[in-house]
Amino acid sequence: MGTAGFVVTAGCRSFPYVSRLMTRVRMGSLSPGPPHQQEMDGMYDFIVCGSGSSGSTVAGRLAEDPDVSVLLVEAGGSDESEAVQDPDLWPLNLESERVWDFTTVPDQAVGGRTLPYAMGRVLGGGGSVNVSNWVRGHRDDWARYARLTGDPAWGHEAIGEVFRRIEDGPMHVQPASPHPLGEAVLAAAGEAGLPTCSNVNGALATRDRGSVRSVKTIRNGRRFSPYRAYVAGPDRPNLTVMPGTLVLRVIVEGGRAVGVRVLTGGRTEDIHARTEVVLSLGAVNTPKVLMLSGIGDADELARHGIPVTGHLPGVGRNLQDHAHLDLVWNTAPGVQLPPPGDTGVAGFWSRGFMYVTPAPGGGINFMVGVPMHNPGRVRLASADPTAGPLIETGYFTHADDMTEALKALNIARSIVTAPALRSWIGDERLPGAADAERYLRESVHTFWHQTGTARMGNDELAVVDSRLRVIGCAGLRVADASVLPHVPMANTMAPSVAVGEQAALFIREDGRTPL
Repeated sequence: MGTAGFVVTAGCRSFPYVSRLMTRVRMGSLSPGPPHQQEMDGMYDFIVCGSGSSGSTVAGRLAEDPDVSVLLVEAGGSDESEAVQDPDLWPLNLESERVWDFTTVPDQAVGGRTLPYAMGRVLGGGGSVNVSNWVRGHRDDWARYARLTGDPAWGHEAIGEVFRRIEDGPMHVQPASPHPLGEAVLAAAGEAGLPTCSNVNGALATRDRGSVRSVKTIRNGRRFSPYRAYVAGPDRPNLTVMPGTLVLRVIVEGGRAVGVRVLTGGRTEDIHARTEVVLSLGAVNTPKVLMLSGIGDADELARHGIPVTGHLPGVGRNLQDHAHLDLVWNTAPGVQLPPPGDTGVAGFWSRGFMYVTPAPGGGINFMVGVPMHNPGRVRLASADPTAGPLIETGYFTHADDMTEALKALNIARSIVTAPALRSWIGDERLPGAADAERYLRESVHTFWHQTGTARMGNDELAVVDSRLRVIGCAGLRVADASVLPHVPMANTMAPSVAVGEQAALFIREDGRTPL
């Protein structure tokens, strides 16, 4: 069977992305609520680049001080599409202008393919186009972050306080109401040795395996993204949102970030920051903009004729993600499937997890996620800031990757074939009788959990310190999933909001704003 025969796309069609630069709009608050126009003088106290889960959090928290001005820059446009606001329609965003149309470089380890590598390009970023799952991460993830940074502020206990502040305040999170298929999956998981836990962010976050009803950022049946919670909801006339604006580079003078150069409305413009610039552009665009700004590996920058303002060889390295493997089964006769979102349940085990969603053609997709051993990398294709970057995933480049992927599929298969699911499923469609190793290489794709490319740490490949300051460049921080040294247990939205909260707290503690 050729590669095309193995393509599975998580319940949606294939990915012919369309990329557009949105028209220029500047306002202090986007719907819901009336906009607040703000006079532009080309200078703000803080410039936050990227309105995703981290960027919206940083901008919203900084703007709580009415005496500072905050600019939030976003390349994408409005989040008012029904495909955004209806959580069950999230797959439709993967074929729209609301995502970056990234692709990876061809790689023989994945059958010589280039892989679609979508990331949010809309107000709210990934938080506006994802599956709305709220997973804090495992205790061991946060313990490792604290150990690698030498800073207990990133440990499980400290970050738990951050999450309580988030969940008791701006964010609305609630348990999902699983479809009957989801309840059957929970029962089957228990039969297969993954006992049901009460909360993915409770006991399961300290155990090595279990199944659980999902926790979602959904309110009254509608998506409640971090952008809606921190930016669009509160009345903050000192917070200006600038969509349709592509960040070209950070302006660095005398070793200090003093602003950003952007492309907006078809023209280039420099906007200055009195205090700090915060990059929250995600694990692909953050290292890209750092490199375009002269911050990165000196040899790489020299290849593109970019003057070096800071030699940080770790920029763009350590790209981590969960490889997305699809185990697809046909349904039994007469089975009624849920809407295209997901079934509201998940299973977790050491080095793997599983969500369940309807598959194209009427089957059930048991979507398995596994981390890979070798990280990938993001590099510049050229010095042209509008050119797409070169992305290497690292999938199946380590000798143990295939063994662990096959093991994860077998764990998922043990759930699927447990007695509680017998009335729901027919026969296995994919990989079925196909060669399993070849199938995995020719069908693997991203789980959209990109992290690590501007990671925290104390070693020679660290890009930011434990307080998210870019090493060697004053007035510049990174606050997004790119700072996480490794991909957490599963979804990255909740950890990204925690990173944003930490960034705002560090800025306050450093005396940048007197909140």
